[in-house]
Amino acid sequence: MRPLDLAIVVAYLALVVGAGFFFGRRQQTTRRYFLAGHDVPWWAIAASIVATETSTITFISVPGIAWAKGGDFRFLQVVFGYMVARVIIATVFMPWYFRGELVTVYALLQTRFGPSVKALAASLFVLVRTTADGVRLLLTAFVLAAVFQAVGVSGAIVGLGLVMIVFTLVGGIEAVVWIEVAQLAIYLAGAVAVLCLLLGEVGLGEALAVGEAAGKLRLFDFSLDLTKSYTFWSGLIGGTFLTLSTHGTDQYLVQRYLCTDRPKSAAKALLASAAVVLVQFALFLSIGVLLFAFYRAYYAGGAPVTAPEITPATVSRPAGGAATTWIC
Repeated sequence: MRPLDLAIVVAYLALVVGAGFFFGRRQQTTRRYFLAGHDVPWWAIAASIVATETSTITFISVPGIAWAKGGDFRFLQVVFGYMVARVIIATVFMPWYFRGELVTVYALLQTRFGPSVKALAASLFVLVRTTADGVRLLLTAFVLAAVFQAVGVSGAIVGLGLVMIVFTLVGGIEAVVWIEVAQLAIYLAGAVAVLCLLLGEVGLGEALAVGEAAGKLRLFDFSLDLTKSYTFWSGLIGGTFLTLSTHGTDQYLVQRYLCTDRPKSAAKALLASAAVVLVQFALFLSIGVLLFAFYRAYYAGGAPVTAPEITPATVSRPAGGAATTWIC
């Protein structure tokens, strides 16, 4: 890592902590800390939802799905399930979240089913969320340690963990939402930059020709073959039920809806996030196809690259959604 790269990373982490203290000045009550005064604009909530679903794992693994042997755009079919679930949540679930003065979604469970159900759901959330975020922290630390070896994985975990704890503890949900808006902008800007660099190296015509020849431009698969990893029906059904769980009942995301002023604003944010996810995944998969074309063109002797078989051993979509995780 060059000094400039290190300076950018350190400056970003310092700005994150600074944002926590900036927003922390406004956290005078518990409700303000958890609900941001109900005055966060819907577009910021939409960006925060997408950023919550996106992580280093997503950025690295989704392009790999299109690049790998047998990979193509069929993974994008799962987004149609995400869209269906968002419509259901926006029309059926959302009004319930704004009845009364909820601070957490689990308060609704207590009203509906009693304190024991609330306690169980909240405990499961803490357990699963801690585990999932631990995995994401570890993988992010791997990336940081790879480019700055002097830090090491343990040092990266400690450093990143401290920054996140201080920032979240001091700044509350308001700081989290606005930093996630910035993070989404960084993710998308980085992806567009990579796309432009690869197009400059390969060329759009060559990439399309190579992708078509390798069968990597396929999008829809309406077959009922249960042995296939990606079909329209598996994406529609699986994506719908997965998103109903993560976006409809998980405090990690419901808390963001509650930061808006009314159900319509929250519904608008949720529905808009589906469009952004569709564009984002299409962008990441396009990068995968371009990488395939790039390495095919520059492989020694001009021989095609043989990519490894990809096996969807697990799909971990945010629990909160967070990121879609594929173990290859």
